[in-house]
Parts: sequence; C-alpha cells; structure tokens
Amino acid sequence: MGDWLAILLPGAGYGPVGAVLRLPRLVIEAGGAEVVVLDYPPRHSQEWHTELIREANSQVAREVEAAAARRVTFIAKSLGTAVLAALDPHATASAAVEAIWLTPLFGEATVRAGAIERGWRSLLVAGDGDRYHDPAGHQAVREALAADSLILAGADHLLEVPGDAIATLDRHRQLVEAVIRFCGTEPS
Repeated sequence: MGDWLAILLPGAGYGPVGAVLRLPRLVIEAGGAEVVVLDYPPRHSQEWHTELIREANSQVAREVEAAAARRVTFIAKSLGTAVLAALDPHATASAAVEAIWLTPLFGEATVRAGAIERGWRSLLVAGDGDRYHDPAGHQAVREALAADSLILAGADHLLEVPGDAIATLDRHRQLVEAVIRFCGTEPS
C-alpha cells in the first residue's frame, strides 16, 4: 500500500462519479493516493443515521489500518460532511489527516462543531447560490481551523451555475485548482 489514502464520502444521492467528487479524486489519484469510497447502508430504518455513522467508522478504521498510510485525505460532499464531522478521530490517529469539505452542511450545529472539534487541516468549498450554504457557519469553521476556503460565485449545491455551462465549467476548474493547491499535487 502507498503512503497516501483518500476516502470519499458521497452525498445523499450524489455518488463518486459526480463531478464535484470525481474531479478532486482525479487530482488526488494523479498525486499518488489510493482512493476508496465509503459505502452507506440502505435507508430502511428510523435509526439509519446512527447506523450510517457506525458503519462509516468501521469502514474508515478498516481502510486506514489496511493501507497503513501516513496521510489520509477525506473528501466529503453534503451528507458526507455530516458523516465526516461525526467520525471517531481515533480511527485515523496513526496518520496525518486532512479534509476537503464540499458543499458542507455547516448550517447544522453538529456538523459545524464536529468539523471544528476534529481540528483537521481543511479546504472548505461551497457555492454562494447553494440553499444549504450557511455563510456564518462556513466562516466560523474557516476561522476555527484556519482553513483554506473557496466560495464559488453563483454555484448551487452541485457547484453548478444554473443555466450556464461555461460558468459551471469555470467553477469546476476553480475547484480543481484549489484541490491541487491544498494537496500539493501538480497536474500532469
């Protein structure tokens, strides 16, 4: 196994092939990281959220132990940010951990507090046209973590500019450039 493990935490209904996760994954893979995607349990019970966090913690612990990586990068989108904020930090205690929070749910106090409590080096990416974007929550996390931050003008929860493919492409390019800077990778 390599020295660098990246773990993708998808959104609800937004999987790893969506551009917002796929593009950072391409950057990180080009930099030499092994990438794994967390699998979420099916939504079949009232305790789904508890089951989701328990299963995510188990998967992360297994993957980190199996990889024996010195560097772990989490890439989380939307629901994935809520999962990331609830992860047991002991599962990654043997590695240097960093996180890329894509369209984070920092309007939720538990997600905001969890991100701050983890204290990981972070990149926060949101669209100012995203109905879930909470500017005050984003700012609080950015300040607490001294995090890198990218707010994409006009971008929605998919980091797309509705009705404008060229502007969407530009926002995705900005995302890629931010991930390259954050991870210290060079494009090939």
